[in-house]
Amino acid sequence: MTEDGQALQTELRNRGLSAESVLWTDSTVEWDSFDAVLVRSCWEYHTQLDAFQNWLDRIENADVVLLNSADTIRWNHHKFYLRDLEQSGVSILPTTWIERTTEIDLRTVLEYNGWQEAVVKPAVGTSSAGIWRTSHDEAQNHQQRLEDLVSNSDVLVQQFAPEIDDGERSLVFFEGSFSHATKQVPSSDDFRAHPNYGGISEPYKPSHKIVEQAEAVLEAAGKELGISPFNFTYARVDGIERGSEFLLMELELIEPYLSLDAGEDAVAAFADAIEAGLARHAAALAQDDRSIPRTDD
Repeated sequence: MTEDGQALQTELRNRGLSAESVLWTDSTVEWDSFDAVLVRSCWEYHTQLDAFQNWLDRIENADVVLLNSADTIRWNHHKFYLRDLEQSGVSILPTTWIERTTEIDLRTVLEYNGWQEAVVKPAVGTSSAGIWRTSHDEAQNHQQRLEDLVSNSDVLVQQFAPEIDDGERSLVFFEGSFSHATKQVPSSDDFRAHPNYGGISEPYKPSHKIVEQAEAVLEAAGKELGISPFNFTYARVDGIERGSEFLLMELELIEPYLSLDAGEDAVAAFADAIEAGLARHAAALAQDDRSIPRTDD
């Protein structure tokens, strides 16, 4: 369990809630024995995607509260959700969307878009796994690598953003309300800000305007899913700053590290959001129960 997870578990127990850490891959777990399941550090789900999807179905069938919801997770696990958000007016990095098995030439993609450099990403993945950088000069040598990737996955090719050298911004929200933020700075010899590749986390205080733009991302995501951002128990909005504009790179609604130690009262705010999610579910059940017609024998 991460340090964040340990801190949250302690807070929940202090509130009288029984909380334990279990693996989603553990076949011996009786999921219907829980009132709720909070999805956290399942960072390997993309390597067992079918099993993960089946697990989501199992949780739903067990009538257990899932935070965030199964519909949210299904939408968010595939990075083409960024296309949905772009169509809703969210600013993202310029992107070419390549569906699995599509025949496409990497250099042609760069030339058509007028890009000198780009980043290639599998549409399903975590922790910067499978992501690589290319350029107009290197594209021909990378063609086979792209073909191998597209043979098994949908793919995004995005214009490389030099602003990443100044750090990827991560804004954390609980129930749609901003909590805190950090900045992930890549090492000098890599472009990936993830700690697996030498990235480090630094304090970051976003401007009010940046927070508003991140909130707009959650609003757009909520509209896509037909829910209020209030229903996102947790969310991390990742992007870069280009001038005063926030460009979305990822909206993390499944398993992001939330850097709870970077936010004042962040652990308590997270626990509040979990309790609120449970209360909403209980209220919905009560409403459903009242709406069932009663007949006397």
